[in-house]
Amino acid sequence: MEGKQNGTTLVLKMKDYCPSNESSLAKGVVVCTLLSLLFIGSFSGACLMWFTEIYYDEIINQLTIRDGSDVYEAWRKPPVKPLICVHVFNYTNFEEYRKKIDKKLKIEEVGPYCYRETLEKKNVTFSEDGKKVTYGDTRKHKFEPGHSGGSKDDILVVPNLALIGTIAVTKDMNRFSQIALSYFLRSLFRYSNSMITVKAHDFIFGYDDKLVDLGLYVAKLLQRDVPFEKLGILAERAADTDETITVLTGTNDVENIGIVSEINGDDKLYVWPEEECNRIDGSDGAFFPRHTLNNNVTLYLFHKNMCRRMPFVYDKEVLFQGDVTAMRFHAAPDVYNTNGTCYCPESGCAPDGVFDLSPCTSGIPLLVSFPHFLNADPSISEPFEGLYPDPEKHEFHIDIQRLLGFTLGTVSRLQMNIRIEKSKYTNLLKEFPNNLILPVFWIQVSAEEMPPELYNIIYHSTFTVKRMQVVLRWGLLLFTLLLVYLLVVYSRLLIGTIKRKRNEIKDKKSACCQEMLPKHIDIKTGVCEISRV
Repeated sequence: MEGKQNGTTLVLKMKDYCPSNESSLAKGVVVCTLLSLLFIGSFSGACLMWFTEIYYDEIINQLTIRDGSDVYEAWRKPPVKPLICVHVFNYTNFEEYRKKIDKKLKIEEVGPYCYRETLEKKNVTFSEDGKKVTYGDTRKHKFEPGHSGGSKDDILVVPNLALIGTIAVTKDMNRFSQIALSYFLRSLFRYSNSMITVKAHDFIFGYDDKLVDLGLYVAKLLQRDVPFEKLGILAERAADTDETITVLTGTNDVENIGIVSEINGDDKLYVWPEEECNRIDGSDGAFFPRHTLNNNVTLYLFHKNMCRRMPFVYDKEVLFQGDVTAMRFHAAPDVYNTNGTCYCPESGCAPDGVFDLSPCTSGIPLLVSFPHFLNADPSISEPFEGLYPDPEKHEFHIDIQRLLGFTLGTVSRLQMNIRIEKSKYTNLLKEFPNNLILPVFWIQVSAEEMPPELYNIIYHSTFTVKRMQVVLRWGLLLFTLLLVYLLVVYSRLLIGTIKRKRNEIKDKKSACCQEMLPKHIDIKTGVCEISRV
């Protein structure tokens, strides 16, 4: 018993005599832990800043179409009011051409007749999961004399669209029916002129036409819906119709904001002979997938009135409103070439440079092209005098903000033409050779300037956010490197201190043992043990 008491007393005396290092080691561990946690946080933040675009992802996420959001009202009633300018081809020598005095038709581009368009979406309906939204459009137009090059009362000589269209859609009827139609139009209806004289504004938004009035009357008897009451080149655009478009909202998939998915409730078209051309896909024009934007990508815009997707290719970088850099994409030069594609109707492919819309227009032989037949087969413009194609004036382009994929501005330029398709058993339209393509008008829809409040959002997302991103990238990188340096230096100091303290402890313990009881010392642990005698 006495030996045990002596051993216990010895241990207590050693603890009192030999100082403890637990406090300094604990402080070192705490400091290292804090530095390590700071390093992990800083390194993670630096990785986010350098290898992701978290800021732009969040901005895009805020731009998704959601009922009740700040963006929703701007989407439903856009603050940008595009300018629509119509350039009409006035036929100046039709009588001389009809009498074969002149061999070519002389046409003069007149106008433009410009209107400011106000758009509002109606009957907006979201899908249950919020990923799709369906809507219709209401458009109003106000004449802009300051931008126009002519008066609304200008008198024009233009092709008789109603007569040319009627002859085309009835040309495959039996002989008796065609002869009866010809007699009705000529003798009873007194309607056989290939050209008409009409005021500019009436030609654009609707003019009285006996044949159209008859067609509307028959449509009502058959209970068919007709979206306009008068024939005009923008009458259907300005009409209040029940047509709907369904687009993706970007919910849970911001890359697909504004992608068209359905037209009038159908997820594909029933116009072309192959499924590829009947796809309903492509942007509605407001957004394009930003992660795919580069100089080699082909973008697709879905054009409802053409029943197709339009490809756009990169052109160059431009400055939008003087400050914001934009990528300019223009419609592919061969966009209207259909040879070897599924956009050829059963009647055959149109010449290069013109796109046959007849499958999309119930057989009416309308064709679309670039203005003045830019990029078209030269044979198409050969029968005319007065056509001067110019890429600078007649191309179709879209300017896109690279980081957001947001459309900053657009200039859409399309020319509408009509093809002469004569009947075998009547002599209507005898003035023209069969399959002659008559240019009617070309239209420019431009939205080249944003309202200040919208432009400020784009400006700050381009410059302010980018500056913040640069500051955070380099700031977090430098802070991370500083933490690495501090961790290395402090770890080396701590390791050296720990080694030095261990040696001091061993020396002190050894001294304790030798001074008080020169007994056995455990070399590994440095603990003095009382030897048993």
